[in-house]
Amino acid sequence: MPKKRHANHDSWDPKAVTKKFKATRGTELDEVLVIGIDFGTTYSGVGWATAEDFGNDQINFITNWPDADLEEVKVPTTLVYKPDGTQSWGYQVPFEDKDRLSWFKLLLLRDEDVPREIKESEPLQRARQLLDKLGKTPVEVIADYLRNLWGHTLEIIAKARSSTLVDALKFHVVLTVPASWKNYARRAMKDAAKRAGITSDRPAGETVLSFAMEPEAATLATIWEKERHLKADDVYMICDAGGGTVDIITYKVGNLDPIELHEAAGGEAGICGGMFIDEKFRLICKARLGRHWFNLTLKGIGEIMHSQWEHGTKTIFSLKNDKKKYIISVPAEAFATKNDMNDQSREPKIIDGRIYFSVSDIQKAFDESFAKIGDLVSRQISKSAPYPVTAIILVGGLGSSPYLYEYLSKKYKGKPEVLQAGGTKPRSAICRGAVYKGFMDRLNGNPNGLSARAHMSVVSTIARLSLGVDYSERFIEGVHRNEDKYWGRLEGKWMARRQMLWYLKKGDVVMTAEPVKHNFYHIFEKDSHKKGMAMDLLQCELDNPPKRRDSSVTTMGQMSCQISHLVKDFDLYIAPTDEKCKRMNYEVEMVPSGASTVFAVYFKGKQLGTHECQLDLT
Repeated sequence: MPKKRHANHDSWDPKAVTKKFKATRGTELDEVLVIGIDFGTTYSGVGWATAEDFGNDQINFITNWPDADLEEVKVPTTLVYKPDGTQSWGYQVPFEDKDRLSWFKLLLLRDEDVPREIKESEPLQRARQLLDKLGKTPVEVIADYLRNLWGHTLEIIAKARSSTLVDALKFHVVLTVPASWKNYARRAMKDAAKRAGITSDRPAGETVLSFAMEPEAATLATIWEKERHLKADDVYMICDAGGGTVDIITYKVGNLDPIELHEAAGGEAGICGGMFIDEKFRLICKARLGRHWFNLTLKGIGEIMHSQWEHGTKTIFSLKNDKKKYIISVPAEAFATKNDMNDQSREPKIIDGRIYFSVSDIQKAFDESFAKIGDLVSRQISKSAPYPVTAIILVGGLGSSPYLYEYLSKKYKGKPEVLQAGGTKPRSAICRGAVYKGFMDRLNGNPNGLSARAHMSVVSTIARLSLGVDYSERFIEGVHRNEDKYWGRLEGKWMARRQMLWYLKKGDVVMTAEPVKHNFYHIFEKDSHKKGMAMDLLQCELDNPPKRRDSSVTTMGQMSCQISHLVKDFDLYIAPTDEKCKRMNYEVEMVPSGASTVFAVYFKGKQLGTHECQLDLT
């Protein structure tokens, strides 16, 4: 951990935040609208704020959705392609629609990155089959969903603040992604966002699109809550329990003015969210109804799973009253005769077409997912040592579950304390945090010449994998492998290729304000510089990355540079063969920033522009 800087007071006064933020008013920040998008596996949400809103601690949420009966902070991540070429999305899509696409967010992941039980799950297989039938890729489907979500968002914001005002504001869009996602999935999301029109040209100027890890966004939202008074050295674990993934991240509070958060341990992530509890309950109902289950239409199953379970029993289930019965009404279509509507031969009993589930019956639906969440939390507590966790804060859709609160409270017996997000509301925490992240980035990154400094920021993180490049160096017998040995004609000595230089190693503490930079050189003979220069960017997920490039090292992307215009400034180099060559001495810098990593090339102290140096991630 970085050395702690002591503050002059013991706790953070949240009222000071808006007061200090208002001091930045009158700057170019006033011309920005930050929009946070929480694109989830099962539900999605959007939050937004102008600088004035943010200064008044007001984050706005989209709560009116097409065809929704009530105001909701989230909208289903569902999509249907109609025969006439139009699309239905969100609440417009009936549960019983046979062409209903869901879970398509998970299709961005490669097979090797999807656990076996998820690959074999019925909803994911159905989503894959529908995509094959439509002849569409996951990126195309996600782009279509985001286009609908984005269009509706702009419509709602324009109604709230007038289209004239919105047209005059520059957009900074923050899209949240699971912490466990690799670069290829994030790149695919960026592609989908562009296809959706999120970054389309606007009269006000270029739209900035950035990413935030879901647990980091959740942290910013919960730590920011006005009712919470922070103390230096407090350690907060955020358990973001969503529909698909459960992400856990832990931060230690450092300086208080401004508030600085240090990641205390590498985050944990598991695909064990609410949708797996839903699937387990579906199987419980199917097993109890037996042959009657197969008489149910998709609409009938929707009445059970969507109306009664997802928005009813699942949200209120608790162990406090172990005598309570949870009643699920089965649509009459399941039963051929009235006699079939009664079966008291075994538990749970079916009486007049209603299943009377006991607490222990319902508990079985949660057991497997909660056991996995408990394991994630326990590992995170162990990794956070020697910093004792002050509190575990639950956010996300599943984070509002009374039973999850009871489960973890019983498991840890008050040490650490288990809390549910209050002011932010668990289901909207990530949207809120995404908006905070947008403003924090603009203040900390100083993109518009602002002298202000964000009043809360994550200043250090734990590297989740190793990042580096390979290079050649002088061969040393006994140090390098013979298979890597080659004669360097221009150097005039034996060299060893495939050696690794790691910018970051998994588990390293990374100060977000401190880039990592290393020196390199390249010798060009004759006109070889005209081809430009390329460098592979490499990654490794092992706890101890290898010293040479082997099968555990994979390509994250490639950085290619056009350098012909710089040749006149290269050094003259005379090779041992008396050939006259050009030698380019340069630096490669890596700047880690939350959910993304930025690389840059410097020559003679000047950074090559994006038109000169292109970064293509795989």
